[in-house]
Amino acid sequence: SDHQQHVQLYVRTHARPLYEFQLLLRQMSSQGTAARDPIGMEPPAVLVWPWSASQLKMLSSPAAVAVIRRLALEKPQQLGHLAWYVAHVESYREAELSHLEGKCYLDYAGAALFSRAQLQAASAVLLEGLLANPHTSPATASLVCSARAQVLEMFGVSSETHTLIFTSGATQALQLVGENFAWSSDSIFLYAEDSHTSSVGLRQFAKRANANCGTFALDDLQHLAKDVGRASPLEGTSVQSAEELGWGTSVGTHGANLLAFPGESNFSGARADLSAIAGLRACPQRWRVLLDAAKLACSPGALDLSTCPADFVVMSFYKIFGYPTGLGALVVRHDAAPLLSPSRKPGGGDGPEGALGPSYFAGGCVSSISATSSFAVPRPALTDWLERGTSHFLGIAALPSQLECLRQLGTPDVRRRHTLAVYREAYLRMRALRHSSGRLLCTMFGRHDDPRWWEVQGPTIATVLYAADGTCVPYGLVAERAMARGIVLRTGCHCNAGACMRHLDLKDKDIRYFFASGKVCGDDMGVIDGKPTGVVRISFGTFSTLEDVCRWITLLEEEFVDRPPLEAPCASCELTEPSSPSTRRAPAEPRVTGSPSLAVGGPKLDLAPSIDGALPMTQAPPEDGRVVAVKVYPIKGCGPLRVRRWPLDPVTGALFLDRRWCLAVGGSAHSQRVRPLSAKQAPRLTQVRLTLRYRSIGGSLARPQPVLVLSAKGAASELELPLAPADADVLVQSGAEAETTAEAGGAAARCDAECDGSEPYSAGAIAEMAARWFEELLAVPSLRLVEAGAAAGTGEAPAQSGALHFANAPSTLLLVSTASLRDFGRVCGLAVPSERFRANLEVDFAVPYMEAGWSVGSAVHVGRLAFEAAGRCVRCQAVDIDPDDPAATGPSLLAALATAQAGGGGGKGPTFGTLLRPCVERLGAGSDLSVLTLGMQVRHGSHVAELATLVPSAA
Repeated sequence: SDHQQHVQLYVRTHARPLYEFQLLLRQMSSQGTAARDPIGMEPPAVLVWPWSASQLKMLSSPAAVAVIRRLALEKPQQLGHLAWYVAHVESYREAELSHLEGKCYLDYAGAALFSRAQLQAASAVLLEGLLANPHTSPATASLVCSARAQVLEMFGVSSETHTLIFTSGATQALQLVGENFAWSSDSIFLYAEDSHTSSVGLRQFAKRANANCGTFALDDLQHLAKDVGRASPLEGTSVQSAEELGWGTSVGTHGANLLAFPGESNFSGARADLSAIAGLRACPQRWRVLLDAAKLACSPGALDLSTCPADFVVMSFYKIFGYPTGLGALVVRHDAAPLLSPSRKPGGGDGPEGALGPSYFAGGCVSSISATSSFAVPRPALTDWLERGTSHFLGIAALPSQLECLRQLGTPDVRRRHTLAVYREAYLRMRALRHSSGRLLCTMFGRHDDPRWWEVQGPTIATVLYAADGTCVPYGLVAERAMARGIVLRTGCHCNAGACMRHLDLKDKDIRYFFASGKVCGDDMGVIDGKPTGVVRISFGTFSTLEDVCRWITLLEEEFVDRPPLEAPCASCELTEPSSPSTRRAPAEPRVTGSPSLAVGGPKLDLAPSIDGALPMTQAPPEDGRVVAVKVYPIKGCGPLRVRRWPLDPVTGALFLDRRWCLAVGGSAHSQRVRPLSAKQAPRLTQVRLTLRYRSIGGSLARPQPVLVLSAKGAASELELPLAPADADVLVQSGAEAETTAEAGGAAARCDAECDGSEPYSAGAIAEMAARWFEELLAVPSLRLVEAGAAAGTGEAPAQSGALHFANAPSTLLLVSTASLRDFGRVCGLAVPSERFRANLEVDFAVPYMEAGWSVGSAVHVGRLAFEAAGRCVRCQAVDIDPDDPAATGPSLLAALATAQAGGGGGKGPTFGTLLRPCVERLGAGSDLSVLTLGMQVRHGSHVAELATLVPSAA
């Protein structure tokens, strides 16, 4: 690197002046002062500056040098890491990674980056000669063997002590261990709470063998050899405590026991103490250790199997080299290989068998086989037995070239320390970010503050951001702002539920509630009930630079420091495109009965304008549709009120009374946050049927008023819910008409006025009566009927002054096409009742899925009422609940829908139906209420502006 490049580095990053610090080290050395690295390790030789003292003095004023000298002496822990920074990476990345196109890449824990040189080296290998199937070509087989040996050498061992099995990645390597391990009913399987989901999934194999399963904290790894009681039995099993199981020094001494943990957490970067492995293997349980090195192996030189006696080690090469993908390895110690080998009966017997029964075999796995009997003899070598079929031989042949390309950048120690230098700078600068009130912006998880952080912490930072008022910033909002600035990072729990639960203080009941509230892995629902559900993760690698740190810190400073609570979509309504404020007004402040409402599960909005995730569309011209059903859902989760004629809310434009109430679990009338009950939590909610009944309230001479009548199978009586006078007037004035009207009389739980008739009803008495009725029906205690409110926000976004609603998509109507329903049923071969999709409007179109192609903002008019398409509706597990028999199990409609749609519905989940947003200003024109009726025509235009000349009427 030359003088100019380093001056540009300083000016561009505005970070701590790296060259001034290194200048200081040189000056101190020239003055006879020890120029050692303040961290305690000598800086790599590549960082020695080839400049004369006179040239160095030109880069900095004496005053600046004095400041840096003082900082270096007073705060060596905050500056010493900069001595590890390899400035040459800047110019190398500019030349060899032009495909980054200016993006700031902060997701090395997800995948490493590859350089142009790596691809050229791989291409050279593939083009220098014919590489046929290794089962055909000895030359190709020899390349595979050579690559196997070089990978083992990279981790400090050889084929004399270890066997390497190539897999499609770390996940398949883990699966091979689970399928083939010598489980028994005497076995114990323990996994660290910080384990990746792919490791947690191994418990399914252990359960099949009736083995005992448990979890342990990664910090307890050193103690398990002496005290297995530190582990906790798996929740939900018949055994509830270590004492009940009898876990002590003698437990597990009769079976093969497996203990799995990550060498480095993919969530936080915290590293395990690998020195504990030897003790675990030698203790009475004689643990066989499964090391998930998918993240640890990303750091060059961090994994040395010559000193780490793990029995099984798994890894993925795309995380190490960036290329090739779809290739990983399982490394097995020779003395552990018998635990994965199948039994071999004399003469072939009934074929190979494992602990879980007959073992699967494939091409290349057997020495001899008969197609007309059970005779099959497995190959003796573990590589032949577990590398089933033809391996990824082209990718394997390229591995040595990838390793050589990275070696040209420096030794493993140099590359690892460079990465740590960038990570440390990011951590220290994030730690210093505060709001003007003094409140920290970032809460970070891991072992960053350990005195020897470079040994116990990987180059990963997991953080939760907090706004100036202390409310949590949804991680989806951070991802959105980062994407807008070209910053690539990761959000969520990163397939590590245990680490997420531990660091965010979440319990099993919280995870279950989040799921019932509509949260699924991989979405961007970052806050529920004010609790963070995941983190923002940034991670660094070989090609990271201080410029990356600067761009990340600039984002935090400009977007989140001293900013008010930031708006985000409600908990289960994801608005990915801006709406048009000219055609809508914000909902009026809703009334509250008991406590504010809260967004819960159900359909979510996916406003992607393309239809790539939709079911296949017939390329026929659009045709008008006809409304064949109108349904209102006054109480969230309950069945619909089927109507012939119904008004739209004169303020919001949504169906009047739709999702007006929900059932809240626990809390009090003054609770600031409530937990609404959903159909996924209480499936019998879907059996509640609603009708209208007209009767006199407040005296026999009073005009009959509409009341909601609730009934359900198994309920001792009906429940009558009188409406507020203003609500009743809207229904009367609009001529609202239900498809069926409940007959007067009969057994009903009523809440008539308990005073002198001066008041038509008591809101508190109604809520109490309804709560008791639902508690008896659902067998769920402490329920409250809660009316829509927004004072405390929805849980996804911090509390706001604007009104938000607990319904999934406020101020929208859900339209479902009967033609799409029929075609979906034809494709998946299942009955598809319309009730499963809880639509407000069922429309008969001639062409299936035409509604899936409506772009966001395009015009839709029902009769002469103006709407705009608001996006496809993302479905959740609620579509699998059968309203006629909530306890029934059968084929999953959600799974069928996800399978039928390309990409599973566009990333957020499978979609079905389209949301319509009313054009409120035009709906409010005139004195008549806007009304929807059966038989109305539905037409689609190109944009809402087309409707400007239409005058809404009551149709």
